[in-house]
Order: sequence, then C-alpha cells, then structure tokens
Amino acid sequence: MLEKEIGKIKDRYIRAFVESALAKADPKFWLAPASSTGKYHPPEDMGAGGLIRHVQKGVIVVEQFASRAKFDDLESDMALAAFLLHDICKNGVSPWGEYTDYTHGFIAYNWLKQFPLNNRYIKEVILNAVRLHMAPWCYLVNPFANRMYSKEEMQKNLDELHRALVCPSRIELAVREGDYWSSRQTMSFLPGQSIAYDPRVHDTPKEWLKQFAREYGLKIAE
Repeated sequence: MLEKEIGKIKDRYIRAFVESALAKADPKFWLAPASSTGKYHPPEDMGAGGLIRHVQKGVIVVEQFASRAKFDDLESDMALAAFLLHDICKNGVSPWGEYTDYTHGFIAYNWLKQFPLNNRYIKEVILNAVRLHMAPWCYLVNPFANRMYSKEEMQKNLDELHRALVCPSRIELAVREGDYWSSRQTMSFLPGQSIAYDPRVHDTPKEWLKQFAREYGLKIAE
C-alpha cells in the first residue's frame, strides 16, 4: 500500500529499515482510520485505510518542504523514512488500542530501535523525528487521564515539549509540518486526484509541462 512512497527513498539501507519496520507493523495499522474519534482529520482520512491515506498525503507535503528547504538526498531520505513511520504505533503497540495513544511518538521511538540500520546517527535522526512529530503536543505521559499526576511526570512532559520546540532539526520540522498540514480538515485532498494538489503545479520543471498538459487536457502557452 505504500510501495510508491517507500520507493522514493534513494538510500537502500534506509529503505530496508523502513520496509522492515512496516513488515512488523500491527495489522490494524493498515486498516485504521487516521482519527480514532472522527473529530480530527479530513473525510478521506476516515474509515478503513484512512491512516495510510494520511501517510500518502503527508509524503507529498514532506517532499515539498524538502524541495523548498533545499534538502540533499540524505536529508530527504531521512525525512521520508520518518514520515512513513511516524504513526506506526498511533494506537499503541501489542495490542493496537481502540483510541489514539497520546504518547505514540515516544512509543514508536522505542519500538523502532529493534530494526537495524547501518548508521547509528542516521537512525537516531529518523527516530527523533518520529518521536517529536506531534509538537507542540508531545508527551511522555498521557496528560488526559482522570488521575493525579506527580511532579516527575509533569516535568517529563515539559522536558519533552521543550525538546520538541527548541531548535528542532530540519528533518523534525519536515515531518512535523507534513503531519500537521496533511491532517487539516480545511485542506482535504487525495494524492493525484486534484489539479490543485498535484505536486508538480508549483515550480514545475519545463520537462514536466507537456506531460502535465496531456494528463489534464490543458493548453500551455509556448
């Protein structure tokens, strides 16, 4: 279901890391809606496979972010890898829960450590982008439980929020923005279904113009 998006990763080691993790994802990851309550995300992110549609859309946003920020190939690969994996534990892990786990970034950060990647630095960059993708709503402890919280628990959440918001890496920013904008109800779209959201519309290289015109029956001035 994400073969096209995975294929955009150029580095074979990073691509293998992503493939290994997705192969072990809970089966419900592939079927779950992007919003467990239906309160968030646009309509196409609801229903069976909605979470995967959210990932597909967000990949387009990440690509555009990378293009504007002048990412090199490695930066683009790391951002794409992190985005493909950012919600892999969205409802928790073993078992997949009924509702979104508010600490799912941190859960995925730890869960993904089991999969090998030949470069420890690259792996940590990817894992940190997964961990902090919810900024400014990053938590180590679920803050919405109906109970008293210790000072230590509150401090953990403050520390996590501070880490997410102060000097994030370029990769973390790309994943955060991809997640946010692709989930806005006022920015509903499906990849490849609308001219308005075709990723080639803005800054279209000349070599794409004729192909774009043929696909959409447009006339482009010479």
